[in-house]
Amino acid sequence: MREPFRPYVDRHYGPDPVLMACGLPATNKSWSMEMVAELKGYPVLRTDEIRRELMRREDVFQEDVASSMDQRRRVYQEMFRRAEEVAAEGGGVILDATFVTQALRREAARVAASHHRRLIIQEMVTSPEYSLGIIAARTPDSSESNAVTAEAYFNNKEAFEPVDLDDLQARFPDLAVLHLIVDADSDEPEDWFVVHQEMRTPP
Repeated sequence: MREPFRPYVDRHYGPDPVLMACGLPATNKSWSMEMVAELKGYPVLRTDEIRRELMRREDVFQEDVASSMDQRRRVYQEMFRRAEEVAAEGGGVILDATFVTQALRREAARVAASHHRRLIIQEMVTSPEYSLGIIAARTPDSSESNAVTAEAYFNNKEAFEPVDLDDLQARFPDLAVLHLIVDADSDEPEDWFVVHQEMRTPP
């Protein structure tokens, strides 16, 4: 499978999903979500922005803070709380984050299931060389992301768990799920391609 990203979004995303980004730092997740928001009109919730709100008195770029799973859970919990409010109002919502663990993806699935929405997991992939090149150009002053070092990239890579749709379906039998993988190894969105898709539908 190798389908251009933008036309795929137009054809397959629909009016009101819970759409979650998934992938390592610097894989064009936020850029792709901005594109989807423009195309489909979904509001966007970003962990990078929420982190800055919740941790105003902390240096979010400090390595022990950036790699703290406790701090990450706190930020995600606030994102899920806001997602519940948006979903209750109708329409789609974008959750822009790394979602490196299956436990975090289950929480997104819970939001979708509780509001009878389809869950779309948009996993972005790039080569390590591409991502590390982007990270090398980041500074705390210029980057919204707190992944500004190679160590942050490799910490996330070590923590990353494969997407498990069977697990989500077992926990939320009435949930429809679409998982796609986007090869985004380019600075040109026209060169991004959906290279894999997998679906689960309610029995």
